[in-house]
Amino acid sequence: MLAQPTRSEHEECGLSDNYFDPDWREAVSLPVKWTGERWQYFFGDSIPIKPGTLAELRLCAEQITDLEFRRRVTRKLRVQVLPEGAPLLVALSDRSYAGDPKSFPQPRPIAVPLGTTRFVEVRLGPKGPSPASKESGEALEAGGLFLKLKGDERRELSAASVLMPEGMSPAQACSLNHAFTLLSQAYEKHRISNTGNIYSRVFYQDGDGAWYPLNDLRAATGDLAKRTVLKALNTAVESAALEAQRLISGHVG
Repeated sequence: MLAQPTRSEHEECGLSDNYFDPDWREAVSLPVKWTGERWQYFFGDSIPIKPGTLAELRLCAEQITDLEFRRRVTRKLRVQVLPEGAPLLVALSDRSYAGDPKSFPQPRPIAVPLGTTRFVEVRLGPKGPSPASKESGEALEAGGLFLKLKGDERRELSAASVLMPEGMSPAQACSLNHAFTLLSQAYEKHRISNTGNIYSRVFYQDGDGAWYPLNDLRAATGDLAKRTVLKALNTAVESAALEAQRLISGHVG
């Protein structure tokens, strides 16, 4: 299984939000140099840090001398998370609507952002014209929600398209960010900017019936015994990674 640090470790070590929850503690970037035996502070001193400290190493991939390892950490995978038609809830701060928390969907979504007054349901749509896929030339194989990985890093979630609530125009958004912007423009009229963090403000429903923020899928956090969607995603990621590793090893050999 691809090891993922826990949420508390994310917050404790303060690494980039490519991997981790964006609510991390203050962090520093240290210029370092590999001596052949250890990483050394670029200006000549050792690095006085606690044993067990977690960090994220960023370097030019061409500096990795083991070709198989380089291919492993630079491979790109895409795994389906949710099927076309699956519902999502979007948390909005609508100041014209004095929402009562008792009116929130039940079971109540986990980790509701402060200021939320209403939830609006959207659904994952069919394969559609994603601007990102147009730029990259990458075609999605089906509708639904997908997790994109680079190496062992869970990078982002992307939707083939999003079906908006009845009566909204346009009726279909080309991404989760686009869907959130359209809803924010419709309901959060007090805001100057209608963008938001989809990982904390968009929720999916897991097998236990509860609603969880999308960040749980990206960060792989949660109780796998109860959450069948998260468990199935981890299994699919493992299978895709093993198959990619098999192909890499065969190519190198």
